[in-house]
Amino acid sequence: MNENFSFYVQRYFMSYLMKQHNYGSNTISSYRDTFRLFLKFMAESHTDISKIEIEEVSYDIVLKFLAWLADIRKNGVSTKNVRLAHIKSFFRYVLMTAPEYSEQCRKILNIPFGKEDKKPPACMSTNAIKQLLASIDSSSDEGLRHLALLSLIYDSACRVQEIITLNVVDFHAGQCCRIYVHGKGNKYRSIPLLSETEKIVSVYIKHFHLTSDSPLFCNKKGERLTRQGIRYILQKYSKMANESTPGIIDGAVSPHWLRHSKATHLVERGVNLYNVRDFLGHESIATTQIYLTTNPDVTRKAIESVAEKTVPESLGYFSQDERNDLLSFLDSLG
Repeated sequence: MNENFSFYVQRYFMSYLMKQHNYGSNTISSYRDTFRLFLKFMAESHTDISKIEIEEVSYDIVLKFLAWLADIRKNGVSTKNVRLAHIKSFFRYVLMTAPEYSEQCRKILNIPFGKEDKKPPACMSTNAIKQLLASIDSSSDEGLRHLALLSLIYDSACRVQEIITLNVVDFHAGQCCRIYVHGKGNKYRSIPLLSETEKIVSVYIKHFHLTSDSPLFCNKKGERLTRQGIRYILQKYSKMANESTPGIIDGAVSPHWLRHSKATHLVERGVNLYNVRDFLGHESIATTQIYLTTNPDVTRKAIESVAEKTVPESLGYFSQDERNDLLSFLDSLG
């Protein structure tokens, strides 16, 4: 007996994304949102989403879904490509577990991604970074906390969520100062820090009498900082930097700009692209290569430097009614 779409989606999330690949909550949420949108699209097409069969999710339906994202949701090429990547990942799983649907799966897997202009990530110059940090009055408690925060984000090139989840115990001062970061895919990595950053963070920890099990960065309420909180802090000092030196920071800066800036500066200084990949926690060198596009001469040197290198590249908890209620299942992942 053929199982319905809901059955395969739940198996895909539970046994493939969560157990086999061990994806983190943010990644799971992104995949979940794709399937939520797909169910919304199907519902608007007058389909009973509780009874969708896997065969109904055809090549033509996926194309119509992508058109719906563009026309109704006003999604750009990049967002559509993310949704398509999630759909393709799902059908690769279906192909592995239910080969009787191989023709349907292969047609969907052959849907091309939309073409988008490849632009280098927005980033700041080293002078802009210096001006940003120089705008902080570290003689105040708040200023010291903000200087430690922004210095660490830039020097480590951490993702915002990685900074948010840091505890004091993850910071290791000493001759080879480093932080231990819990990154994407529940993977851990060790990131070396400059001595200047070590001094700032050490002074900050000592000043606030933080214990080893304390969150490294909290707000005034004693709670962990949020993405919005970090963005607010960064934009506050970006505005001050621009008031001091008009135009030194161009655009509405975001915390991810600091990560992009550090990566770009490393590549521009000739750091091996594979080392930058490991430093950033990228799974693929292809993701890191976007930082080459900022400077043609850097691109040439980086390509030459790596040319000779080779890199080896449970449903039992749910009742049948719960299995059929796919929206409830997807909501439970949030």
